[in-house]
Amino acid sequence: MIMGTDWKYHLSLIAAVCLWGSSFIGSKIALQAFSPVFLCLLRFIIASCVLAVMALFHGRFKRPSGTDLKYIFLSGILGISIYYSIENIAVSMTSASDASVISAAYPVITVAVGILFYHLRARRFEIAGILMAVCGVLIMTVSGSREGSSFLGNMMMIFNGFLWAFYNYLTQKISHDTDNFTVTALQVLTGTVGFIPMLMLEDIRIGPLTPAVAGAVGFLSVLCTLAALFLYNYGLRRVSASTAASLMNLMPVAGIALSAAILHETITARHVFGTAVIIGGVLLSAQRYRNQ
Repeated sequence: MIMGTDWKYHLSLIAAVCLWGSSFIGSKIALQAFSPVFLCLLRFIIASCVLAVMALFHGRFKRPSGTDLKYIFLSGILGISIYYSIENIAVSMTSASDASVISAAYPVITVAVGILFYHLRARRFEIAGILMAVCGVLIMTVSGSREGSSFLGNMMMIFNGFLWAFYNYLTQKISHDTDNFTVTALQVLTGTVGFIPMLMLEDIRIGPLTPAVAGAVGFLSVLCTLAALFLYNYGLRRVSASTAASLMNLMPVAGIALSAAILHETITARHVFGTAVIIGGVLLSAQRYRNQ
């Protein structure tokens, strides 16, 4: 992958991925006080309020076309409402380090979804990379239920990879006539509303609001939600969904390091080996794009 003249779009994607890699730690801290779906709703209500303030100064909101609205609303439900609800439930069951490592498999999941549903041509490097990444994920999941991890939580993180893949392709279908602020604002608003009916599926828990929890919620709302989405959607304007997803292999670097430093989680040989195998598969599957 060569940045060329589009370096700023690649850098925006890298910044977004690093923020998301650190979000697992913020979620782990915030989940000490809130139930998973309620935390999602709280996080995105705050993000929506910040967006409302930004909209007062933006002044360029343009109503999207009917086709763009369809993709915006669908991506908001899949990539925000359902994705983040499942992520918080999974993180409450597994370790932050395991969650961040498994997220490194999202690039090959995105390629697989493209092959199965979007008629992308599969080449030998992609097939080999997908199989290699699957082996890395198996290393992470088969030995679950240890070190604060769980098989079910890890499987939920894997399922989220498919949701994220569809979010990538749906967002890339939105025309350039709809500006990045409008796309992100409508996705966040759609996702926020989508959390409300999901609250009926859980026992809402609201615990004491400690400074650590308050800081984690603010970090998740402003940086890991708004800033990351703006950066990622901006990058998708000029970078393909598959190439953008390949940058997700940076997530475990931030996730594992911060999990050890902040949450004092033990980093084992399983984490290191699983991460290496997954990232190896990602790099192998990306050969197509480097050779084009």
